[in-house]
Amino acid sequence: MTSATVAADARQLYFEDVAVGTEVPQREYGPHDLVTAVFWAGIQENAGLLHLDREHARQLRGAKSIVASGALRQSFLARTLLDWAGPRSFLRAMTVRHTASTYEGDLQRYSAKVVEKSPDAEDPWIVCEFDGRNQDGEQIMRGRCTLLLPRRSWAPDRPIWEGRSTTQ
Repeated sequence: MTSATVAADARQLYFEDVAVGTEVPQREYGPHDLVTAVFWAGIQENAGLLHLDREHARQLRGAKSIVASGALRQSFLARTLLDWAGPRSFLRAMTVRHTASTYEGDLQRYSAKVVEKSPDAEDPWIVCEFDGRNQDGEQIMRGRCTLLLPRRSWAPDRPIWEGRSTTQ
């Protein structure tokens, strides 16, 4: 085992370590700013002025300021989940409902809780319900996701998606 493998293993969450009710620690991002908005617009190839131009957002759209794109917010959520689960985990599915906008200056806080766990250890998936809120406690996002986690007995190079289930 290499030192890189040992380091990755130390951060890995295993199927055996999770139970219904396990909480994903809250993670905070932000505050949202113009630099992040422009960077993300370039990645998405989305030049929508609502995300880039303060005056357009205020005058023509009635927004407080520029608005964080939904894909940016979802990327922070995915990072929260996958950083918690570890490098060998896999985000199989995610359903998201954006419930309020994130504006320039807003913080984003994401957390989740395990609400379901596969009864079959050979098919190691968990379902989490997640919640996103801003600095005022207003919900900005909610939904569910399915994560695949490795078992402790699996070889480090075994792909996580080699489980039996394709329906979760």
